[in-house]
Amino acid sequence: MIDTMIITLFSFFVAFASVMLFRPIAIGVGLVDRPCSRKRHQGEVPLVGGLAIYTSIVLSSFLFVEFDNVYKMYMLSTAFLVLIGALDDYHDIEPNIRLIAQVLIGSLMVFGADVQLTNLGNLIGTGDIQLGVLAPIVTLMAVIGAINAFNMTDGVDGLVGTLGIHTFISIGVLAYLGNIEFSSELPAMFIGALIAFLFFNFGRFKRGRYKVFMGDAGSMLLGLTVIWMLAVCTQGESRFVDPTTALWLIAVPLMDMVSVMIRRIMSGLSPLRASRDHLHHILLFKGLSARWTTIFIGVISVIASLLGIIMQESQVPESTRLISFLSVFIAYNFFMCRQDKQMHNHVQ
Repeated sequence: MIDTMIITLFSFFVAFASVMLFRPIAIGVGLVDRPCSRKRHQGEVPLVGGLAIYTSIVLSSFLFVEFDNVYKMYMLSTAFLVLIGALDDYHDIEPNIRLIAQVLIGSLMVFGADVQLTNLGNLIGTGDIQLGVLAPIVTLMAVIGAINAFNMTDGVDGLVGTLGIHTFISIGVLAYLGNIEFSSELPAMFIGALIAFLFFNFGRFKRGRYKVFMGDAGSMLLGLTVIWMLAVCTQGESRFVDPTTALWLIAVPLMDMVSVMIRRIMSGLSPLRASRDHLHHILLFKGLSARWTTIFIGVISVIASLLGIIMQESQVPESTRLISFLSVFIAYNFFMCRQDKQMHNHVQ
């Protein structure tokens, strides 16, 4: 416990110092987010949150983590992902090119680290479903999905950081409940770094004069790390998170991404096209402030995780958990379709 607190505090201070260091550099080179039709913030905001978080993770890793092949591959894949994200933040990269980069980065996880989703659990009540030769493909799809789910969620102050913190804590809770010896170094690093980022992102430092955004570099880093950890925690003999429980831990970003893509395809648009059709956009349209939007979605996400944890601990059949998740998603998608239509009719 003490070691975890030390790691968290160290990561916090490194991320805090990194924001202070990178912020003026970003302003000087133009690495800033400018207001536009999709972005309603005030002024140009430096996109250095992700770079500060990654700097904290790297320095903390060298001090507190024993590097094996898996962790080396994790550090290599995140380095490439942060680079792509930073380039995208500086000069928008074509979605297809970004997708190709994500596939290559996911391949480092699948083939380099040999971290794969091979077992989907007992989804239909006849025993665990083994993916076999399909495991690499399914894992790559999961990696791409998680990266983009967290990336798409990053649209209002504090939201993606809050979701990341709660996901890491939920994994830790499941490890504790399962009495599992869990390597908590990486979650501790991210929690500390994310708290430092939120301190700036919420505009609580110097009355908002040092505000920063996470940028694609940070949100994609968070998505990759979450799916990497879930893949490790849900597979193998030492697994302590059921695959269906993992769905509940990232329910909000996952449901929002899939719902948005379905609605875009139904409208004849590219599923990768950026627009104002996410849950946080709907809530802002309904009159919630940015802060209350983050709080509202954060509470929903915590409730979803608690449901997943309670069902796992109560040994609810995985098939029932999957049906419950799909039922919630269908209801969520129906609600979002109606609200999205109302919002667009109002704009027109």
